[in-house]
Amino acid sequence: METLNDRSRPTSKASEAPSEARPDPPRILEFGLMPLVTNAFPERTTFLDTRLRWADVRTRAPRSGSLAARVLRLARRVAGIGHACLVQDYDIVVARCVGPVNSAGRAMPVHAALSLLGLAFRGLVLFAARGPRVRLAILDVTDHLTIHPRDRSFLRRCDLFFKRELAANPWNTLETVLPRGACAGHARQDPACLALRAKLRPFALGIEAAALKPPVPASARRYDLFYAGSAQGIAFRETLAGILPRLATRGWRIHAPTHRLSREAFADAIARSRFCLSPGGVGWDCYRHYEVAALGSVPIFDTRPLTGIEPFLHGREGFYLDPQEDLERALDSLLRTDDAAVDRMTAAAQALVTRVYTFDALARYVIAETLALGPAPRPAPSAPPEEALIPAEAGHRHPS
Repeated sequence: METLNDRSRPTSKASEAPSEARPDPPRILEFGLMPLVTNAFPERTTFLDTRLRWADVRTRAPRSGSLAARVLRLARRVAGIGHACLVQDYDIVVARCVGPVNSAGRAMPVHAALSLLGLAFRGLVLFAARGPRVRLAILDVTDHLTIHPRDRSFLRRCDLFFKRELAANPWNTLETVLPRGACAGHARQDPACLALRAKLRPFALGIEAAALKPPVPASARRYDLFYAGSAQGIAFRETLAGILPRLATRGWRIHAPTHRLSREAFADAIARSRFCLSPGGVGWDCYRHYEVAALGSVPIFDTRPLTGIEPFLHGREGFYLDPQEDLERALDSLLRTDDAAVDRMTAAAQALVTRVYTFDALARYVIAETLALGPAPRPAPSAPPEEALIPAEAGHRHPS
């Protein structure tokens, strides 16, 4: 499979002719707080870190130097970002959405400042992606089923909008950003609304590849079921609090600590459990889903109301619980799964996470979907078409 870092290897003089030479893969500009595409394609991606802060973002320690030196350093970073956007030496722009202001409980001046920062960021990204030549891919990793109105201009101007909490009915995701006066019933017949719908793609939080560990055989695991989490007013989680003690009285090895575990103890509990409950929180998509599979256990989810890139299949890579059913009886039935089946599901879940939900896989998915649109229109008619750098994975089970 050809990747972003592959280069053409002509095998004859004819293939070396300028008219038949294959162009380099597209160049990418990524904005944001944390690199995603940059880590997957470091040789072809320029990352613009928009965390313009006085303190180190990792250690939170103040940066050394006098005030003048720090101002000069910050000015140079801003000038570098502006120059990169002005030169436009790239073919694809990847950026995170703006999302909510997240200023609850803060003073109005703070709210206004954060709003202006979001406005400036949005303007910078749209400036970087100006013109017909550059593709724009927006990543929305917020917890909301709907797209925030502050990202309406991103949705209109982008080529693809990757939504983490993409509703099973995508029109629900578009409810807050439809054109003025459009209702859901009208939107399904309006060409402008259909064009917005066509830009949506599912996305996920994902997990780092280094988190995947060889699984412990099911027969050697210490617990049948592990769950750690607070209810936080979520009905499904509140129901679990009464069910788990009753399952323990039936003889199942239930590990449901009420105190907060250390990072090491939490990972060990997952690895030593045949099954792990992983209900959704504010949003359904959760880092724990992929963490459970990566550490070698079988995840049990609540009902999935989302469109996924390639969802965990019930009975193959995990189990889903319907809150409308008798949850205690359903869990008791699932816990009776034999060890051989648990081992098969563990292997299948890890294979799915490796193929689809590692950060590297998600980055390749974003670029593959963007390139599947075809080359962006070129201002010069003689310009050669872009090379399709990564073929879309045939295994992805999602609507295009």
